Amino acid sequence: MRRSVVVGLVVLVCGCSSAPALDVQVPQNFDLSGQWLLNPVLSDRPPDTRRLMDAAERDAIKRGPRRRPPKGSALAFITHDFPVLNAQSMVIEQNRDSMGIRYDKGEYRDVSWGERKRGLWEVSAGWYRGDLVIVSESSDAKAQETMSLSANRQTMVVLVEVESDGQDFVSTRTFERVPANR
Repeated sequence: MRRSVVVGLVVLVCGCSSAPALDVQVPQNFDLSGQWLLNPVLSDRPPDTRRLMDAAERDAIKRGPRRRPPKGSALAFITHDFPVLNAQSMVIEQNRDSMGIRYDKGEYRDVSWGERKRGLWEVSAGWYRGDLVIVSESSDAKAQETMSLSANRQTMVVLVEVESDGQDFVSTRTFERVPANR
Protein backbone atom coordinates (compact mmCIF):
# COMPACT_ATOMS: atom_id res chain seq x y z
CA MET A 1 0.00 0.00 0.00
CA ARG A 2 2.89 2.34 0.80
CA ARG A 3 4.17 1.88 -2.74
CA SER A 4 0.82 2.92 -4.24
CA VAL A 5 0.86 6.11 -2.19
CA VAL A 6 4.36 6.91 -3.52
CA VAL A 7 3.27 6.13 -7.10
CA GLY A 8 0.17 8.28 -6.60
CA LEU A 9 2.20 11.21 -5.32
CA VAL A 10 4.64 10.93 -8.23
CA VAL A 11 1.77 10.92 -10.72
CA LEU A 12 0.06 13.86 -9.03
CA VAL A 13 3.27 15.88 -8.94
CA CYS A 14 4.25 15.03 -12.53
CA GLY A 15 0.70 14.95 -13.94
CA CYS A 16 -0.39 12.89 -16.89
CA SER A 17 0.92 15.49 -19.31
CA SER A 18 4.51 14.44 -18.68
CA ALA A 19 4.31 10.82 -19.75
CA PRO A 20 7.46 8.82 -18.98
CA ALA A 21 9.43 6.94 -21.62
CA LEU A 22 7.96 3.44 -21.52
CA ASP A 23 9.84 0.17 -21.95
CA VAL A 24 7.93 -2.45 -23.97
CA GLN A 25 9.88 -5.39 -22.52
CA VAL A 26 7.89 -7.17 -19.80
CA PRO A 27 9.91 -7.15 -16.56
CA GLN A 28 10.73 -10.53 -15.09
CA ASN A 29 8.04 -11.68 -12.62
CA PHE A 30 5.49 -9.08 -13.79
CA ASP A 31 2.56 -11.28 -14.75
CA LEU A 32 -1.01 -10.10 -14.29
CA SER A 33 -2.50 -13.33 -15.66
CA GLY A 34 -5.33 -14.73 -13.60
CA GLN A 35 -8.51 -13.70 -11.86
CA TRP A 36 -8.61 -10.56 -9.70
CA LEU A 37 -11.25 -9.45 -7.17
CA LEU A 38 -11.77 -5.87 -6.02
CA ASN A 39 -10.84 -5.07 -2.44
CA PRO A 40 -13.49 -2.40 -1.75
CA VAL A 41 -11.94 -1.35 1.55
CA LEU A 42 -8.73 -0.27 -0.19
CA SER A 43 -10.45 1.15 -3.29
CA ASP A 44 -12.11 4.41 -4.21
CA ARG A 45 -15.80 4.24 -5.06
CA PRO A 46 -16.70 4.22 -8.76
CA PRO A 47 -17.35 7.69 -10.21
CA ASP A 48 -20.93 8.94 -10.23
CA THR A 49 -21.34 9.52 -13.98
CA ARG A 50 -24.80 11.06 -13.50
CA ARG A 51 -23.31 13.70 -11.18
CA LEU A 52 -20.48 14.35 -13.66
CA MET A 53 -22.98 14.75 -16.52
CA ASP A 54 -25.23 17.04 -14.45
CA ALA A 55 -22.23 19.25 -13.63
CA ALA A 56 -21.29 19.37 -17.33
CA GLU A 57 -24.86 20.35 -18.28
CA ARG A 58 -24.95 23.09 -15.61
CA ASP A 59 -21.67 24.43 -17.00
CA ALA A 60 -23.12 24.39 -20.55
CA ILE A 61 -26.13 26.43 -19.42
CA LYS A 62 -23.81 29.02 -17.84
CA ARG A 63 -21.78 29.26 -21.06
CA GLY A 64 -24.85 29.81 -23.22
CA PRO A 65 -25.68 28.41 -26.67
CA ARG A 66 -23.07 27.83 -29.37
CA ARG A 67 -20.15 27.70 -26.98
CA ARG A 68 -17.48 25.04 -26.75
CA PRO A 69 -18.47 21.72 -25.13
CA PRO A 70 -19.12 21.90 -21.41
CA LYS A 71 -16.03 21.88 -19.21
CA GLY A 72 -15.25 18.34 -18.06
CA SER A 73 -17.99 16.82 -20.25
CA ALA A 74 -15.65 14.01 -21.35
CA LEU A 75 -15.38 12.92 -17.70
CA ALA A 76 -19.05 11.89 -17.80
CA PHE A 77 -18.02 9.01 -20.08
CA ILE A 78 -15.01 7.95 -18.04
CA THR A 79 -16.35 4.53 -16.99
CA HIS A 80 -17.00 3.65 -20.63
CA ASP A 81 -13.37 4.18 -21.61
CA PHE A 82 -11.90 2.91 -18.32
CA PRO A 83 -14.07 -0.04 -17.20
CA VAL A 84 -11.67 -0.82 -14.32
CA LEU A 85 -13.39 2.05 -12.48
CA ASN A 86 -16.61 0.03 -12.12
CA ALA A 87 -15.14 -3.47 -12.11
CA GLN A 88 -15.65 -5.80 -9.17
CA SER A 89 -13.49 -8.46 -10.83
CA MET A 90 -11.24 -9.00 -13.85
CA VAL A 91 -9.70 -11.91 -15.67
CA ILE A 92 -6.39 -11.07 -17.33
CA GLU A 93 -4.44 -13.04 -19.92
CA GLN A 94 -0.94 -11.69 -20.50
CA ASN A 95 1.77 -12.68 -22.96
CA ARG A 96 5.05 -11.12 -24.10
CA ASP A 97 3.48 -8.46 -26.36
CA SER A 98 -0.02 -7.78 -24.97
CA MET A 99 -2.73 -8.58 -22.45
CA GLY A 100 -6.46 -9.05 -22.60
CA ILE A 101 -8.72 -7.98 -19.75
CA ARG A 102 -12.27 -9.32 -19.32
CA TYR A 103 -14.25 -7.25 -16.84
CA ASP A 104 -17.16 -8.64 -14.82
CA LYS A 105 -19.74 -6.46 -16.56
CA GLY A 106 -18.91 -8.01 -19.96
CA GLU A 107 -16.45 -5.45 -21.31
CA TYR A 108 -13.22 -6.67 -22.89
CA ARG A 109 -10.06 -4.69 -23.47
CA ASP A 110 -6.92 -5.56 -25.37
CA VAL A 111 -3.70 -3.74 -24.43
CA SER A 112 -0.65 -4.10 -26.67
CA TRP A 113 2.77 -2.96 -25.52
CA GLY A 114 3.96 0.04 -27.50
CA GLU A 115 1.80 2.56 -29.33
CA ARG A 116 -1.55 2.08 -31.04
CA LYS A 117 -4.95 3.65 -31.67
CA ARG A 118 -7.98 2.65 -29.51
CA GLY A 119 -11.15 4.42 -30.59
CA LEU A 120 -10.55 8.15 -30.13
CA TRP A 121 -7.45 7.49 -28.01
CA GLU A 122 -3.77 7.33 -28.96
CA VAL A 123 -2.45 4.74 -26.50
CA SER A 124 1.09 4.01 -25.34
CA ALA A 125 1.63 1.04 -23.00
CA GLY A 126 4.78 -0.22 -21.32
CA TRP A 127 6.77 -0.27 -18.10
CA TYR A 128 8.21 2.51 -16.06
CA ARG A 129 10.12 1.76 -12.84
CA GLY A 130 8.56 -1.69 -12.58
CA ASP A 131 4.94 -0.62 -13.07
CA LEU A 132 2.75 -1.07 -16.13
CA VAL A 133 1.77 2.38 -17.41
CA ILE A 134 -0.90 2.99 -20.05
CA VAL A 135 -1.05 6.55 -21.35
CA SER A 136 -4.10 7.50 -23.43
CA GLU A 137 -4.47 10.84 -25.23
CA SER A 138 -7.29 12.29 -27.32
CA SER A 139 -8.03 15.78 -28.58
CA ASP A 140 -9.81 16.76 -25.36
CA ALA A 141 -8.43 14.46 -22.67
CA LYS A 142 -5.33 12.76 -21.30
CA ALA A 143 -5.31 9.71 -19.07
CA GLN A 144 -2.72 7.59 -17.31
CA GLU A 145 -3.34 4.19 -15.77
CA THR A 146 -0.60 2.78 -13.56
CA MET A 147 -0.77 -0.89 -12.54
CA SER A 148 1.49 -1.78 -9.63
CA LEU A 149 2.03 -5.27 -8.22
CA SER A 150 2.83 -5.93 -4.58
CA ALA A 151 6.10 -7.71 -3.75
CA ASN A 152 4.28 -11.05 -3.41
CA ARG A 153 2.39 -10.36 -6.70
CA GLN A 154 -0.98 -11.06 -5.04
CA THR A 155 -2.21 -7.44 -4.89
CA MET A 156 -2.55 -5.06 -7.83
CA VAL A 157 -3.17 -1.34 -7.37
CA VAL A 158 -4.59 0.47 -10.40
CA LEU A 159 -4.24 4.25 -10.31
CA VAL A 160 -6.35 6.05 -12.92
CA GLU A 161 -5.80 9.77 -13.55
CA VAL A 162 -7.75 11.64 -16.22
CA GLU A 163 -7.59 15.30 -17.24
CA SER A 164 -10.30 16.70 -19.49
CA ASP A 165 -10.92 20.38 -20.25
CA GLY A 166 -9.04 21.43 -17.14
CA GLN A 167 -10.99 19.06 -14.88
CA ASP A 168 -9.11 16.28 -13.09
CA PHE A 169 -10.26 12.86 -11.96
CA VAL A 170 -8.11 10.48 -9.88
CA SER A 171 -9.12 7.05 -8.59
CA THR A 172 -7.32 4.12 -7.01
CA ARG A 173 -8.68 0.58 -7.30
CA THR A 174 -7.07 -2.34 -5.45
CA PHE A 175 -7.50 -5.95 -6.58
CA GLU A 176 -6.49 -9.23 -4.93
CA ARG A 177 -5.39 -12.23 -7.03
CA VAL A 178 -7.70 -15.26 -6.72
CA PRO A 179 -5.65 -18.40 -6.03
CA ALA A 180 -5.46 -20.63 -9.13
CA ASN A 181 -6.76 -23.73 -7.30
CA ARG A 182 -9.98 -21.98 -6.30
